[in-house]
Amino acid sequence: MVLLIIAQFIEIYNLYSQSNRSTILTVYFILVFIVAILLSVGVLRIGNLLRNVKKADQRRIESENRFKLLFDNSGDEIFLADFDGNIIEVNHEAIKRLGYTRKELMKKNFADIKTPKYIPLVKKNIDLIIKNGHHIYETEHIAKNGSVIFLEVSSRVIDYFGKKAILSLARDITDRKEIERKIAATIIETEERERQRFAADLHDGLAPLLSTIKLYTDLLKKGNFNKISPAETLQAIDELVDKAIVSTREISNNIMPSILHDFGLPVAVKDFCNYIINTQSVKIKLDASQYKLTGPRIEETVLFQSIKELVNNSLKHSKAKNIEVFLESNDNQVNLYYKDDGIGFDVEEKLQQPTGLGLNNIVNKIKTINGLSMIKSKEGEGMSVLITLNVK
Repeated sequence: MVLLIIAQFIEIYNLYSQSNRSTILTVYFILVFIVAILLSVGVLRIGNLLRNVKKADQRRIESENRFKLLFDNSGDEIFLADFDGNIIEVNHEAIKRLGYTRKELMKKNFADIKTPKYIPLVKKNIDLIIKNGHHIYETEHIAKNGSVIFLEVSSRVIDYFGKKAILSLARDITDRKEIERKIAATIIETEERERQRFAADLHDGLAPLLSTIKLYTDLLKKGNFNKISPAETLQAIDELVDKAIVSTREISNNIMPSILHDFGLPVAVKDFCNYIINTQSVKIKLDASQYKLTGPRIEETVLFQSIKELVNNSLKHSKAKNIEVFLESNDNQVNLYYKDDGIGFDVEEKLQQPTGLGLNNIVNKIKTINGLSMIKSKEGEGMSVLITLNVK
């Protein structure tokens, strides 16, 4: 543009000047030629720029289409909201799960779709998202039909058309919550059964002994020795006290075996297996030579209870003649392998039954300490169980 202006000045000067025009015209044509070259280069550059803009626009459109495709076809509920919790955008899954139309949801705030106990947490969660840039939390949405959806939500702050917004991905964990509820119910049921057994042991075992001791002490108080002498009374009391001590030790051992606490899992399992073997009801092959962990652990208590439950199941239901128990530890991992040669059963069918041969009890106990259990069995092929868990 500067060169064009100079060329115009030269042309005007040439019109009104009386001096030698050849030199002026030469300069003028050179300037025009340079301007033409620059204009050509500029046009080419503008063309390239326009093509790049077009390609960038196409990429933007493709990116938006991919985002929209993922947004609308995600199996999770996706919400876009402002910093006040007002819903800006939702995907098809959220619309389907909640039962509202897109137009209805766009008029709502997060607090409008929460169950009453989670409404007060809306602002607190938004504040955490804004402060940290992201936040993961559990919540409950209430659908239009009144049903409750349990969700795990992952939220983060994003740029949305030049403004800050909150993008939230909500994963349905209703099934997981139901499993957790069943585990909790099983634990409570197990604890209740243990309390009942403990009460029965006290009532049937220890209470009669103490009542009889009380009778003998009453005889001593009253001096009524018509049928029994004082020496015989004291001897009877002494024998009853010994029996009461033994009964107390047995009850205590059922609650928390002292041998497990004092000597560890391998010794406790061996002692239990020897007790079963002495009944001559089944043969048990125990290999705990690869178990090296020492010190009391809650995981060992659960494993010991599981082994006893498995052996009792084999004795009561499987008609097994042989049982194998293999225990090993590797760093902080423990593996238990159990096998019998019994009549076998349908695992899925038994696990769905309320009693479940005690298998549900074992599976849920292992889950409570973040362990994994795998049970295999077929009719006529016995049963095998693999339990793996990490210990601290």
